[in-house]
Amino acid sequence: MSNTKKADPYRRLLKWTIILLVLLALLATAYVLMDKYQQGERDRAALRIEEENQALIEDYNQRLAAFRESHQTTGEVRAWPAPKESGWDVLDVSDFPVAAEKEAAVTREELLLGGLLLVNRWHAMPADFTLAEPQLKSIGTETSFRVGVTNREVQLLAPVITALDAMIGAAKEAGFESYIVRQGYRTAQEQTALWDQEVALYTDRYAGDTLIERARQRVAFPGTSDYHTGMSVFMDVYNRNDSALNAMAFQTTEQARWLNEHSPEYGFIFRFPTQGYPMPDTVDKSHKTGIDLSNMDVYRYVSVPHAMTMKALGFCLEEYIDYLIAHPHIAVYQDGELKYEIYRVAGGNGDTQIGLTSGAREYVASTDNMNGLVVAMVY
Repeated sequence: MSNTKKADPYRRLLKWTIILLVLLALLATAYVLMDKYQQGERDRAALRIEEENQALIEDYNQRLAAFRESHQTTGEVRAWPAPKESGWDVLDVSDFPVAAEKEAAVTREELLLGGLLLVNRWHAMPADFTLAEPQLKSIGTETSFRVGVTNREVQLLAPVITALDAMIGAAKEAGFESYIVRQGYRTAQEQTALWDQEVALYTDRYAGDTLIERARQRVAFPGTSDYHTGMSVFMDVYNRNDSALNAMAFQTTEQARWLNEHSPEYGFIFRFPTQGYPMPDTVDKSHKTGIDLSNMDVYRYVSVPHAMTMKALGFCLEEYIDYLIAHPHIAVYQDGELKYEIYRVAGGNGDTQIGLTSGAREYVASTDNMNGLVVAMVY
């Protein structure tokens, strides 16, 4: 007679249940610790960005005070310098006051959405910047899908969609089609999810500031992405019947060449120029933009006056704002004719009044996120 005892199936089930519960508890603890670690990294990065922003603002105030001290007007009536008779010409008329003969009221919201809001790794989104209906619209729905999109959820500010629709329509008239918008507005929550995924890839190799800098090489820290503005689009080409076109890198296409040449006419600039990208003669601006990726086919709406002026100067957005800090009153000519008069003053942090000349047909007012209010008058 055998004395072998049969294993109690219930005891074995209980044993494995306990083991499973312990493993689940360990996994939950690890997840909580990882989440706390990543939140700590985000908090430290946010604090550092705030400190960097404050230092930049203090530096700006010092430069502005020095500029004002060295450019005191004498009060005598003088004529602006003469522009070139052909081509585009940007003249510094900072020694001349703006001949403000009328005023216009602008709200803080209008200034935030005016086009020049600077958002990058050193300048986070303002705390009072929020986007919702009716500002944000579906690109596909608003354009009846005249502008191709990856899905109907891709959104932008309504005025930006209007400009994008006009630009893509002009491209089609010129014989260039198959544009598609792959990315538009991105929420802080969506950016946080992307950031956490990127950080998780390197937590076993890096920590602290080194980890943050490694993650920043590919993904913007939440609150510092240009996509948050609702004014940036990632462009590409796609045609279901043309696999050869779909396989091409965007900047190698005729569509991209047309866009790079004509996008400023509709208020858009190429946001992140790097050496030889998007065009062979492009000068590297990554030290200014903070983005050193050669496949970031992002176009940012800044309004027509600023886009055309930036094209004439060969500046990226960061350089342009630096230029306006040093030259707070400029006149922009085309073929000897005054097209835009642009000035910058400290402020833009609330509702305010702006000065306009009697000859201005229209204007664009914007905050630059550098404690500056920029007004572009169109003649």
